[in-house]
Amino acid sequence: MSLPPGIWPEDPAPVELLDCRKCSLSQQRSRVLWGEGNPDAKIFVLLDNPGAREDKFGVPYICGTRETLYLALSSVGLGKDDLYLTYVVRCRPVRKYNKEQARSTCMQHLYDQIKTKKPKLVVCLGNVATQSFLDDPESEVKSLRGKISFYNGTATAFSYHPLAVRRRPILNKLFLEDWKLIASFHAREIFPASHH
Repeated sequence: MSLPPGIWPEDPAPVELLDCRKCSLSQQRSRVLWGEGNPDAKIFVLLDNPGAREDKFGVPYICGTRETLYLALSSVGLGKDDLYLTYVVRCRPVRKYNKEQARSTCMQHLYDQIKTKKPKLVVCLGNVATQSFLDDPESEVKSLRGKISFYNGTATAFSYHPLAVRRRPILNKLFLEDWKLIASFHAREIFPASHH
């Protein structure tokens, strides 16, 4: 099945995790979604969950979260080759589940990926991604955004979840500011000699 123009290619989950049963999401998922974009990108973007990549008939489409994110990225000159999009939980929730258990179980996958891939920057979008990545239920995007910080030796940026930006257009200006900061950090990392 061909993808609609613009939707990022999916990064398949490791074979040994296709039938993961470590949390209650395994009871309701259609599949494990590992990530999308470039798995070797220097920027990892973390969302709370994969959301929908297909409609109820299984036809791929670009959901509101991705559409808002893609628009912001294109406005700062970043795209699917520059980023790897992944999630706190690797299965799309369709009903209630034990969030704490699922998040803490799945976050280990992200830590393993960071150890293996060594991205230059992790971007947490939304409070769920932020709290899960920092292992701090009190942390909030609004007090962390606007700068690059280091956590566990990894440069990290924070911004609003694209759905929050869609629902509250007033956040769009801040969302774009954050992506400009991320793009300039990315440019310095790729071409350090030309940015003094």
